[in-house]
Amino acid sequence: MFLDTIYFKVIFIILSYLLGSVLFGYVIARILKKEGFGKVDRPGTAGAGRQYGLKAGIATFIFDFGKGLAVPLIGNALGLDNLTILIASVAVLVGHNWSVFLKFKGGGGIACTMGFSAALVPIHSLVVLAIVLTIGFTYKFTLHKKKHDINPNVISSLLAVILMPFFTYFLFTNPRFYLIDDRLLVSMMYVVVFLIVVVKGIILHFMYRKVPTAN
Repeated sequence: MFLDTIYFKVIFIILSYLLGSVLFGYVIARILKKEGFGKVDRPGTAGAGRQYGLKAGIATFIFDFGKGLAVPLIGNALGLDNLTILIASVAVLVGHNWSVFLKFKGGGGIACTMGFSAALVPIHSLVVLAIVLTIGFTYKFTLHKKKHDINPNVISSLLAVILMPFFTYFLFTNPRFYLIDDRLLVSMMYVVVFLIVVVKGIILHFMYRKVPTAN
């Protein structure tokens, strides 16, 4: 059966990368007939919100989250193996961060990561989200602008990708809490996600050093 062949698995991973490469912030900007998206601010959810308002930011988040969500769900529905689903999930993130359609530029990948995390490990994602939102808001209204100039989004995003490898391995270990039944493989994938998000965050920092906030 073609779905079980290495050829289909490679095609699925490539298609996942191409889906990730569609940065919906640019699509929203085109719909709004706006120019310069991604030139003065980061080309992600937060950048869309800062440049074009809350509605544009929410729309961008929904679509970027949605493409991340779709990949593991589709892969699982097609009966693909665990490793292929996880590689495809990373591929959609890589596509978002280094889009082939935008000369390998892209966003920070947080909304996209939240999408495939919601599919792969929904309970873990909710726990981590609650933790990082609590710490992010606490930081924002206490230390931010008083002692430190690091944006709360950066703090929350970094904390999330640090926690996910540990939480997916040590927390809620029952297989029913996972879309796929290999928590070691899932936690290893999140180590890769951590490296990708951190590397891209550093790149974006130097690209947009005058922009005080981050995606």
